[in-house]
Amino acid sequence: MNASGFVYGSELQGRGYATQRDLIFGYITTLVSVTASFGAVINLYLIKNLKAFHNAFGFFWAVRTVGELGSDIIFAIYTGPVTILQTTNIPAPLGIFAYQLSFTFTYIQCVMNLAIAANRFIAVCYPLQYKSIFNKRLCVGVALFVLFQALFVVTLYFIFPCNHIGYGPKYYSNVFIKCEPDLDRDYSLVSRYLYRVCFTIACFGTGIINSITFCKIVHIRLSSKTTYDSKEFKRDVRLFTLGVVQDILMTIVALSIIICNNEQEISVVGILLSYDGLIFIYNFNSASMVFCNPECRRFLFNKNCTASNVVTSTK
Repeated sequence: MNASGFVYGSELQGRGYATQRDLIFGYITTLVSVTASFGAVINLYLIKNLKAFHNAFGFFWAVRTVGELGSDIIFAIYTGPVTILQTTNIPAPLGIFAYQLSFTFTYIQCVMNLAIAANRFIAVCYPLQYKSIFNKRLCVGVALFVLFQALFVVTLYFIFPCNHIGYGPKYYSNVFIKCEPDLDRDYSLVSRYLYRVCFTIACFGTGIINSITFCKIVHIRLSSKTTYDSKEFKRDVRLFTLGVVQDILMTIVALSIIICNNEQEISVVGILLSYDGLIFIYNFNSASMVFCNPECRRFLFNKNCTASNVVTSTK
């Protein structure tokens, strides 16, 4: 690149006019993210008002939902609109901040999948010790640890210079921002290795825990019909199954993000599976919470829902 024509943050600028493809991607991103935000709010409302979720699982699910909601809002108020407008005067710090804020929330959401998997493992394998293990102190400690971990991870972009990432509306994805014209790489070293570490710990670790839990469920199914047919165990299995499906979808999206590696030229499939894939699975997570749990369906759609399942706002 010619040094005289180099402009820092040019990757974050729009093309100056919106094509039909820009409008399609922009409106889809905005619509899906707004829908996901609405779904996340409903999830938090259900967790707050249903006694069935006033436990460690519900707390972890709420923290994860906050992560999803934060990311959804960034998509709705920044990513979608700048894709539609394709403006050419986006300040580089704004684009970088939007990415880092979104990444912080996404990181919280991703790692909380691991906490939820561990929670289901204890619920299925060690039900008698469940409440003593997942006490209030541990739950709050896990949430704070994940939050501080997410903030620390974001600071790596400042510790190691020339590794910033931001959303490029021309490319419909997060792209690497060159800090000098003659830089011999077109990718962020921090992101390249950070994505891989997060994938290994969160997604692979979650997969291992879920595999062990599944084996335990099969063992109980074959050895103790009474336990397997109990209401509490079936509920644990249902929540476990729900979590597994969500983990599989998150693993697919995380793997797609690693493969795309913040490239500027990626296919439509790559965009939908990696960047926009996040808000698609957030919509699925919110919908599955509502429609796959009978407690939630009764509360939202059954006017005769008993007061014993509801916690009033004064409590």
